[in-house]
Amino acid sequence: MKKELFKKLLNLLSLEKDQNYDVLDFGCGSGRLLGKLHKVVGDGSRLIGFESSQKSVEEGRLRYPNVEFQHEKFIDAFSFPDECFDLFISIDTMECIPDMTVLLSEIHRILKKDAQVLIAHWDWDTQVYHSGNKEGIRKLVAAFSNWQQGWMDACDGQMGRKLWGLFQSSGLFRGEMDVFTLVETEYEKGRYGYNLLQGLCPLVKNGQLDRSEYDMVLDEMQSLYSKGEYFYSLNSYIYAGRKIELENNEKPELR
Repeated sequence: MKKELFKKLLNLLSLEKDQNYDVLDFGCGSGRLLGKLHKVVGDGSRLIGFESSQKSVEEGRLRYPNVEFQHEKFIDAFSFPDECFDLFISIDTMECIPDMTVLLSEIHRILKKDAQVLIAHWDWDTQVYHSGNKEGIRKLVAAFSNWQQGWMDACDGQMGRKLWGLFQSSGLFRGEMDVFTLVETEYEKGRYGYNLLQGLCPLVKNGQLDRSEYDMVLDEMQSLYSKGEYFYSLNSYIYAGRKIELENNEKPELR
């Protein structure tokens, strides 16, 4: 799944092969996308992964020696100087940031003139499971979409669809929207739709989801799969744009 998404994201970038770029991946995880980007850009490129998870950073440093990892959580500013990056990337991280106004301003600040931004985010409310139990499956999708897990500072299950409005109305960027649709017909461990449903167990244990309704949905998914009727899909919305230069260091009023 990530392989196909990464391929689409890389195709949306305007990069010249073997040219050097300074890149920041915000919420990079273990650095898989930067690892793929390294094979495209010049050897003199600086690839920085910004990540709050110590475990992911440690894994990334072992797997991707050409990536510079920065273990840090974004609060209200980046520690980078003005206009130091050619490209800002972020995948499935935006919903965890409480103050989007500050983040957008900081992204604009650290990007060079006409630099690129590429932001992708799953829109959790677009999850579709084939199910005869419409109300039951809707409850599970909504529960996941609204679930602010312990490591998250904020939660917005509709962040994907909000990217266009956030970036385009800010007056700091110009761009276009695209979409990547994940489609699965296999209900097995390792598949996204399967893992997501299984991962809802904590919500069942703490009483946020009814055990009988949850078990009923799981049984139905297994039954549909055995009959070749299982279907799952999810949309990742993508904003691909560039920095807009402001006149006289003007700072627009962000919404």
